[in-house]
Amino acid sequence: MTELRSIIKKLTGRPTGKAAGIKLSELEMTELKLGYTLPEILKELYLLAGKNYMLMESFHRFALPSQLECVDGKIIFLEENQELCYWGFAVGAENPSVFQLTGEDEVYEEKLKLDDFIKLILYYQCAQSGYEYCGMANITNEDLEIFSHTEWEEVIHYNGLQIYWKKDCLLWYFYEKDYEVKDYIYFSARTLEVYQQHIIKYNLEEI
Repeated sequence: MTELRSIIKKLTGRPTGKAAGIKLSELEMTELKLGYTLPEILKELYLLAGKNYMLMESFHRFALPSQLECVDGKIIFLEENQELCYWGFAVGAENPSVFQLTGEDEVYEEKLKLDDFIKLILYYQCAQSGYEYCGMANITNEDLEIFSHTEWEEVIHYNGLQIYWKKDCLLWYFYEKDYEVKDYIYFSARTLEVYQQHIIKYNLEEI
């Protein structure tokens, strides 16, 4: 099982199936139109989960294969949820650099390559909007340290964003330069049952 397939299974709670994916023939048509071969990680994402709303559109929006376009040597593949910026990758590399592009023609290079960037976005999609049940957690820094090292698996630590995973739920927050929690700690759950199991334990306040 590839790492991406494993992540998708962890986040959705079920094995990947053909019904959630886009056909290979559609991706091949896209490559012909663009004149470039798509990176394997992006093709795998489309094949495994291209029709999965939670992963592909619930917060930021991945472009459909037919919507991919090349602008100034970068293929635009992801739109920010408020349409304030886009992300694209440089053509010609198997695991290319990722760039954030704003409406003011400013370009910023991400510190992650495409494979790790896509994995980050999948977790963030579920944390922000993909998981239906979300609350703010009243956890002290001391308790957070204990919980994060005993109950949770760290899956994302990047550019001010921290995400932990355990079955059917995510614990996440934004941190300052000194790694202290910036504001609130958030808890997102895929099912109501899992959310209710953690209300008292984490003193959750529903958002």
